[in-house]
Amino acid sequence: MAPSNTGMVPTALVAQPQTAATFNFLYNWYLFFGVGAAVIVIGLLVFFSVRYRARGAAGPLKHKPEGWKIALVTVVISLSVLTAAEYQTFASFSNIQIPDPPGEVNIHVLAFQWGWNFTYPNGKFDLTNLTVPAGATVILNITSRDVFHSFGIPSLAVKEDAIPGRVNQLWFQAPQVGFYKDAIRCFELCGLGHATMIGNLVVVNQTTWDSMYNSTG
Repeated sequence: MAPSNTGMVPTALVAQPQTAATFNFLYNWYLFFGVGAAVIVIGLLVFFSVRYRARGAAGPLKHKPEGWKIALVTVVISLSVLTAAEYQTFASFSNIQIPDPPGEVNIHVLAFQWGWNFTYPNGKFDLTNLTVPAGATVILNITSRDVFHSFGIPSLAVKEDAIPGRVNQLWFQAPQVGFYKDAIRCFELCGLGHATMIGNLVVVNQTTWDSMYNSTG
């Protein structure tokens, strides 16, 4: 098996653009409303601090109570923003599904302190390299042997938690053949060796994959 190039996974390899775009949209949506809320709250804090500050012997200005109208407006705005955020979150998650095309590749990923065990459908396993065929839909069934971990390939915009006693699924497609060193990392602080919990992504052509998969060695 001799992949054609080496290095980190390039941005061009982003494998599930629709899913990644959904998460990016949701992130930007939250960021927009978060920044807006921060500007309003901090702006009001500065305004009231200046407007009603103590002014020497005369004392601070008296603030006129606004009554129930201001409270009602605040509640309505808050509920509207929270409802919109809830709706957008569930609407985004409903668009993210595990695909089920012909010829999909299912690989079992077992996380442990501090490494990964990649087990293929034919029973073979690897503790260093995750090997996948180029262009195929790869579904990873991820779990953990000990503590919480988080499996991620940043440049493919995929990440999923590895939790003991539970199997989570993640999928991607890698169209470009290559050997991508340290492309796989753990994103959950899992102990002393967390920083060394890495793996390589190996993308091979279909012929090489078939040869590897069917070999008896």
